[in-house]
Amino acid sequence: MSIREEMEELRHPIDKAARNELEDQFSSPEEDEAWQAAERRMDIIGQNCGTGDHYEAPASKYHVQIKGQWVDVYDILTAYSVTNPADAHAIKKMLCPGKRGAKDGIQDRQEAIVSLQRAIELEQGR
Repeated sequence: MSIREEMEELRHPIDKAARNELEDQFSSPEEDEAWQAAERRMDIIGQNCGTGDHYEAPASKYHVQIKGQWVDVYDILTAYSVTNPADAHAIKKMLCPGKRGAKDGIQDRQEAIVSLQRAIELEQGR
């Protein structure tokens, strides 16, 4: 084939049916769907220059994402109607022992026990 013939062939892409026949040989519908989803994610990342700006950041280190919503310990305490402040303090410690700062997990757990003992005292005094 001459260069001219090759160039002419390049100018006229293969028809859609032929292209689909070729693609069907190499991927399943599930693979195609996964590929398209990955392409959409890459487009989003590309729009943000790979900075990670396409991900919503938590408002603080105390926030976690649950079913698409950012919540903190106070949202959880409110959702469960926790009213005893000592219970609230213990729950806060137990939601992320050793991950909130300078204290390790053991110390957070020990402090949670002390808070629960105080919560019992408060409940008995009511």
